[in-house]
Amino acid sequence: MISTGNRKAFFTALCLVFALLSFAQPKSGTGALKGKVTDATNGEELIGASVIIVGTYMGASTDVNGMFIIPNIKAGDYVVRVQYIGYTTQILTDITIKPGETKTLNVALRPQTESLNEVTVVGRKSTVNLESAKSEVTFKFEEISQMNVRNVQELVAMQAGVVKTQDGLQIRGARVYETEYIIDGVSAQDPLAGTGFGVEVSSSAINSLNLITGGAGAEYGGGSSGVISTTIREGGDKFEISGNWQRDYLINSKNPTSFNTDIVEVTFAAPIPGTKKKLTLFNNLTTRLTDEYFGPTANQLISSLLPDQSKLLAPRYSNTHIHTLKLAYQLKPGTKITFTNQFSLSINQNTRMLQIVGFDAILVPGFQYARSQNLDNATTYTHKSILNAININHLITKKLGVNISLGRLFTNLRADANGRPFRTQTVDQIFDEDHITTDPVEIFNPGDPSGTYYVLPGNGLVNNGGISPIWHDHYAQEYSIRTKFTYNPNDNVNFISFGFQHSANEYQWVDVLRPWVGAPIKINDSTFTPSISIGSSNDIWSVKPHNGGLFVEDKITYKGIQATLGLRLNYWAMGRFADEAVENPASPVINQVRQDYLDKTTKLLGLRWKARLMPRINVSFPVTENNVLYFNYGHSMRMPHPRFVYAGLDPVYQNRSFLANLGNPDIDPEINVSYEVGIKTKVNKDFGFTLTAFNNNRFDYIVSRSVITRDPTGRFVTRTMFINQDYARIAGVEFGFNYRLYTHYNFFGNVAYQVARGKSNSARESALQIAQNGEVQLSREQFLAFDRPWNINVGVMFNPDSTFRVFGRKITGFRAFAIYQYTSGFRYTPMKRVGGLEVRPGVERPLFMPENDKFLARLATPWHNVDLKISYDYFIKRNTGFTFSIEMRNALNNKNAQIINPVTGRAYEYGDDVPNDWRDPRPEYNGPQERGLDPRNPARYLPPRQLLYGVTFRF
Repeated sequence: MISTGNRKAFFTALCLVFALLSFAQPKSGTGALKGKVTDATNGEELIGASVIIVGTYMGASTDVNGMFIIPNIKAGDYVVRVQYIGYTTQILTDITIKPGETKTLNVALRPQTESLNEVTVVGRKSTVNLESAKSEVTFKFEEISQMNVRNVQELVAMQAGVVKTQDGLQIRGARVYETEYIIDGVSAQDPLAGTGFGVEVSSSAINSLNLITGGAGAEYGGGSSGVISTTIREGGDKFEISGNWQRDYLINSKNPTSFNTDIVEVTFAAPIPGTKKKLTLFNNLTTRLTDEYFGPTANQLISSLLPDQSKLLAPRYSNTHIHTLKLAYQLKPGTKITFTNQFSLSINQNTRMLQIVGFDAILVPGFQYARSQNLDNATTYTHKSILNAININHLITKKLGVNISLGRLFTNLRADANGRPFRTQTVDQIFDEDHITTDPVEIFNPGDPSGTYYVLPGNGLVNNGGISPIWHDHYAQEYSIRTKFTYNPNDNVNFISFGFQHSANEYQWVDVLRPWVGAPIKINDSTFTPSISIGSSNDIWSVKPHNGGLFVEDKITYKGIQATLGLRLNYWAMGRFADEAVENPASPVINQVRQDYLDKTTKLLGLRWKARLMPRINVSFPVTENNVLYFNYGHSMRMPHPRFVYAGLDPVYQNRSFLANLGNPDIDPEINVSYEVGIKTKVNKDFGFTLTAFNNNRFDYIVSRSVITRDPTGRFVTRTMFINQDYARIAGVEFGFNYRLYTHYNFFGNVAYQVARGKSNSARESALQIAQNGEVQLSREQFLAFDRPWNINVGVMFNPDSTFRVFGRKITGFRAFAIYQYTSGFRYTPMKRVGGLEVRPGVERPLFMPENDKFLARLATPWHNVDLKISYDYFIKRNTGFTFSIEMRNALNNKNAQIINPVTGRAYEYGDDVPNDWRDPRPEYNGPQERGLDPRNPARYLPPRQLLYGVTFRF
């Protein structure tokens, strides 16, 4: 159901749609298109081949001589699709029909060699895809290589409706973990880290990237906000080797535009000798090392997973290593097998590496500012991911094909006090972090007549030699199979796909706070206290859940009208661990949860299963030539974070700390019901645009509640449990365009406006609302913290050929890329002054109170960012030479705030008033009553200007 406010957004968007339709009318006059369709291998005529003018109701079939004619075509620029059963579909772009002209178009089709839906594009990429009834965008390697992007995340962040924050990527106002992330047909997302990503891919290893933000097909079932599907490059029929080195300094790494960054890539691709070029290899190795822009760094990061290699692998604050290998074998025409091995390793001190969904604060920087005076004792994160994928494409007949993806994903994340062991054999010192007053001691109130003197408290940063209290280790191992059959009847109307996907998973989670608590304490040389606990609190479990889905989809095409009708059945089993906890009366499962779980699940093959049906509908049709109206409706879901399910269910090993977590085996997935309507318009061969309005209704969001249960001793204890109760509504409008000027300039851009409202921003926040107010007001919605209404991206690619001259001189080889990005600032609750607190005679510190009736109603200062990349190719001979580049990030050195002072609505600057619970560093206020940290956190702004110099070789 669409809310009243969201109906207004839809009505406004529809008005814009029809206004744009009147603007985008084609030229007057008509022409015709005729030609012949033949087999490219032998020249034989193809009888009954379909020739369609995309974005119109016009088309024809070839006669017994392979000939066709389409009369009465309005003058304009078109895309033509030619298809025939058993042959690769050919799409011809930039076909211009002039008034009174009969244009001849002869097409030679090649037999299919890999899959049933093979497509060859002849001509330039169309400025808008009129055949897709989805909100999607696809990038190929050639486009990606011209941009200043380093990985999948940076490329996706340039698209409409996508906002990149400290937490990750948020698509259309959803939370970061709701995205489905796929590499070569296999899920590549760490299901336990909560970041939305897992295996990292270098931009130079991407063959194509497809982003779907609305209207995803029934084959996708693992995300509720969008799909990011990446295909890895393959080797060609020639030997190629290339390398790239980027550095943000030439001599002095301390200059203002340097973060002490080095990026090195080596790529090797070739056919394997002795295989007649049927077997090819692609290999890429990427290393990124940087100290970031914060200033202080550890003397040496130490990974407890790789202690002996830490000096080599982690010389700086942030260290990323990526290896990609792909083998492709054309077994025979119609059958191809590929093997992908994708490895990534990150070692850093960025706390956003681990976002325990619903527990950690959202939208905060990952820099450990409180520990910045001694980062050698701070939390160090090691994230290792390995993805293996085997893909088999096989044409069974000319009408039936199958794609089988076999995958294994392994991810492991370790977080500890910079490589220190879990805990020593005995405890003989204080490990807790604190800020203490040290020499030289300064007096806050010298000469006070009372005779009582106070010392200045300092900046609040940890300085007592304590170590990080976090010790975390998790791994996830997923074995998966994804099978998709495609069937094309002999009617050129239906294109049917069906299949299934199944994953057998193994998750292990160990999360311990202050692990030294409970360890033996040495009394004397021969006397030790017994070990009494695993840290001050802990959460430990190992489980083997299953999930999967069955899907069927029929894409119907009839005279320009396209309708895709899909249905997916998702099923899942929480695993034997959860089943046994429910069946064991000694486990701390709530009685109502126990009964609901048994009532709602079905036992099969020794496990208890749940399922959910999810319909998907896409419809598009031309309203005038080259103007296509489309509509999407669909249900999607996201499985709950495993911690919400399994925490504390073991009847023997339980966390006995106050308000320890208790899992809920009966918890359901979070659901999204989406609606979308839009228009795609091709004004001419050089200009196209898309306008979309969407509404996402998300429900069954997870919240936390306090419950009372019995522990193994029979005592009643209070635990924090999780249930499905929250919801959110996100509505928005998106506009995107592509414009080519001459042959040298390619302009692109998108503008998105959206509003995200709901009850709470995370499961943890709902519990805090109850603690503070006694309830969550079910009748009142509020802005969500991650709602950032405006997002604008405008860019240009400049790639001149030999016809372009400056002062009469060719500049062939010169290329440039620039992008401007605008994003609304973070939401915050404003504060008003309510008085003052006397901190010394005659000096009052201003006191502020939040305006709770304006909760998250204000927007902080917006983000502005300009990135530039200029490169020059120097070729010794064809495909052999060097490229020299200069890349500038945040070229205008804008200060984009990511920690907001709610008193001012921007990042803190010295002299600003601050909330009562912030430390005010001004000497007149920084007295013994001050708490918290000095607000001059270097991470309160996004990175400043960075200038990188690069050189690339290839031959």
